[in-house]
Amino acid sequence: MDKVYLTWWQIDRAIFSLADELRKKFMPDVIIGVARGGLIPAVRLSHILGDIELRVVDVKFYVDIGTHNEKPVIRIPIHGDLKGKKVAIVDDVSDTGKTLEVVIEEVKRLGAEEIKVVCLSMKPWTSVVPDFYVFRTDKWIVFPWEEFPAVSRE
Repeated sequence: MDKVYLTWWQIDRAIFSLADELRKKFMPDVIIGVARGGLIPAVRLSHILGDIELRVVDVKFYVDIGTHNEKPVIRIPIHGDLKGKKVAIVDDVSDTGKTLEVVIEEVKRLGAEEIKVVCLSMKPWTSVVPDFYVFRTDKWIVFPWEEFPAVSRE
């Protein structure tokens, strides 16, 4: 599978672009960062938008490039209810959309008044087209936080 490598500068520009759109069209009360890939964008958006409340959900789906479980599983749930809240669900990419489907259902179950999905990117085949995204690609995306694995000496 072809890959596209993104730099920290590109990610930062993309996050600021998303923040500008959110300010104009949907200021959330709560940001839900989808672990792991959505955490850095979620934290940055929270800071840029004025320290908006940030919560985390951990969903496991992908095992390796192009390999995933049959169904995403929530491993760390969202804490507390979201009754009456405007919620932005933030992830790095909407690929199959299955992870986001699970998170959207959970956020609805917790009583959110309004939900928007915010991603840096999306794949053309996704079942969940984000309400806000920066680019679309059919390539495997390598984000800067994934690029350099640490090596340890024993």
